[in-house]
Amino acid sequence: MAGRNAGERLLLGGLGLAAFAGLSVGAVAAWTLHKIHGRKKRDLLDDYFITPFELKVPHEEVRFVTQDHLVLKGWWFSNDGSDRTIVALTGQQGRKDDLIGIGTGLWRAGFNVLLFDYRGRGESEDSRPSIGYYEQSDVQAALDYAMKRTVDREGTCRPALLGYSMGAVLALYLASVRPEIEAVVADCPFANLNDLVGAKLKERFIPGWMMPLIDYLNRAFFGYSLNEVNPLAWISRISPRPLLLIHAEKDRIIPVEDSLRLYDA
Repeated sequence: MAGRNAGERLLLGGLGLAAFAGLSVGAVAAWTLHKIHGRKKRDLLDDYFITPFELKVPHEEVRFVTQDHLVLKGWWFSNDGSDRTIVALTGQQGRKDDLIGIGTGLWRAGFNVLLFDYRGRGESEDSRPSIGYYEQSDVQAALDYAMKRTVDREGTCRPALLGYSMGAVLALYLASVRPEIEAVVADCPFANLNDLVGAKLKERFIPGWMMPLIDYLNRAFFGYSLNEVNPLAWISRISPRPLLLIHAEKDRIIPVEDSLRLYDA
C-alpha cells in the first residue's frame, strides 16, 4: 500500500510538472505574440501632433481604400510640373506625422509626396495590425493612389519608395512586385521576420525549439506565417533598379547584420 501511494504521488507529481511546463510554454508563446502584435499604449500626446499646417506647407488631407475595404488616411503634398513621386513608409508603430520632417523636405526638393497611416494606426480605419503582412495591402493602395494623382495631373509618374524599419521591409516587398517603381531607399529593414523573432527570444534565453509553436499559433490566431514576411526572398527581384540600404551599426532592435544579409542576397 505504501508503495502504491508513493507511485500515485510520483504520477501526480509528474502530471503536475508536465502541466506546469505546458502552461509555461503557452505563456511564453502568448507573450511573444503579444509583443509582435500588441499596440503602443495611447497617451495624452497622441491626440496632439504636428501637421503640415503648422509648418505652412500646402497639402491635402486624403483617403483611399485597400483591397480588403479599409479606409486609410494620409497627407498628399503636390508639386505641379513634377512627375517624381515618393511614398514614405513608417515603422510598425509609426504614424504619418513621424515623417513630416523628411516628407516636407522632399516636397521642398521638388517631389510629390504621400504620407499615410497604416491600418489600425493614426487616423486610418481600425483593424488588426501585423508586422509587414497585412500592411502589404496598405502600401499597394498607397502607391496606386499616389500614381493616379500624379498621372492625372502630369500624364506620367516616376514613383519611388522610402521606408523605415517595417516600412523598409514593405518598400522591398512593393518594389519586388511592382516593376514601375524606379528606386527604393530602405532604412534598417529586417531580413526575415521568423529569424528576427527567434533572435529576440534567444536574447531572453528562450529556447529556439519554441519557434515552430509560436509560428503555428501566429498562423492560427493572426492568419499568416512569420516566414511569409521574408525580404530575403524578395530583394533579388528589384534589380537592376537602384536600391539604397541604410542601417545603424548599433541598432538594438534590428541588427545591422540583417541589411548585410539582404545586400548579399
